[in-house]
Amino acid sequence: MKHLPQVRFGWFCAFLYIIALSFVVFQGGKTSLMLFVIMNGLGLYLLLGRWSGIGGIQGTRALAAATGQDGLYAAGSRLRVRLQMHVPGFWPLPYVIVRERLVRLSGSDLQEYELSFVPDYKRRGQVEYESAPLRRGRYKFLETRCSTRDIFGLFEHQGTFREDLQIKVLPRTVELQEWRHLRKARTGQIEQRASSLWAKETTQIDGVREYIHGDRMSRIHWNATARTGQWKSKEFEREALPRFVIVLDRRAGAYRSAESFELAVSTASSLLNLALRRGMPVGFVSAGRETAWFGAGKAPVNRELLMEHLIDVEADGEEPMDVVLRKTAERFESGASFVLVSPSMEDETLFALEGLTAKRTGPSHIHIAERTPNPEPSERLLHWARTFRGRQWELCSITRLEELPMALEAGTA
Repeated sequence: MKHLPQVRFGWFCAFLYIIALSFVVFQGGKTSLMLFVIMNGLGLYLLLGRWSGIGGIQGTRALAAATGQDGLYAAGSRLRVRLQMHVPGFWPLPYVIVRERLVRLSGSDLQEYELSFVPDYKRRGQVEYESAPLRRGRYKFLETRCSTRDIFGLFEHQGTFREDLQIKVLPRTVELQEWRHLRKARTGQIEQRASSLWAKETTQIDGVREYIHGDRMSRIHWNATARTGQWKSKEFEREALPRFVIVLDRRAGAYRSAESFELAVSTASSLLNLALRRGMPVGFVSAGRETAWFGAGKAPVNRELLMEHLIDVEADGEEPMDVVLRKTAERFESGASFVLVSPSMEDETLFALEGLTAKRTGPSHIHIAERTPNPEPSERLLHWARTFRGRQWELCSITRLEELPMALEAGTA
């Protein structure tokens, strides 16, 4: 059906050509001959437009973004795209229209852009554009469609080229400097101290190191100093810190909007960066349709592998949070510090958190709240905060990622 207008136009052109030919044959004269020559010239020009070279167009794509490197970009970034194209052939082109399509693989998001350029004498051209802010996920460019028309705008000739390029957009994060929960000293449940290595030294000698200005005399290793002729200090073993386990709630029914789930993913990513930057042992639980366990059994966490996972996570879980927390307590050692990132304020979740305290853990909750016109916290949240305060657990509630640093420092529990 889409070719029907072109077929009709073809028949119309054939009809005009027959009329012009009949005019020359039966009427004769210079006027009829001139019209017939003009029509042949126009017809030849339009037919040769099929060999304009647009069908074999070649192009390259270059990307740039303020926060992008190695194909990784932060959520909210805008891509700056530059397309350089070359049209083979020799037939003159008045202009070329370029249609770009960027699709998000894990959703139905499709961004379309239409631009144009006038080829130079080498039949080359360049276009640049900036994309809309990107959501977390994986993106790829579909084939680029290029088209041109004759100077009368009657016929359109098309060509395409493809340059496979995938883009990974990481969760948006915020820089965290401190958390009161991590700064606590010797609470009886979590023994953590804010030192350069976040660990408490034991009395067991682990080796010898170079003397550092300010070391006490008791740390001087006199035998090594006498043997080498240089000041040497004792190196002591350090106690293993409690594991910092982040539990990300991915239940489909827990979030009222996609923005709330993105806030939860960004919060978990920011906490993960804080813990890794402080050199703490980390665990991560992604409680979705298939629960993913990172760092269970005292295994080290690969940050790159974990961030790859967070690029694709969706709110698709169905398992109750209390069941997830009980399984989490079984997989991680006693004394681990569990941090729940979730909008949940259910009684079952509270009972599961109480069960964690039996394993000498210090549970805390980053509550993901919905944005409402009323800035005052709900009665349910106030009751939840009183419950946490009574048990000396940590609780903070946020509605935007920018609130996280202040909320962690102050706390609401």
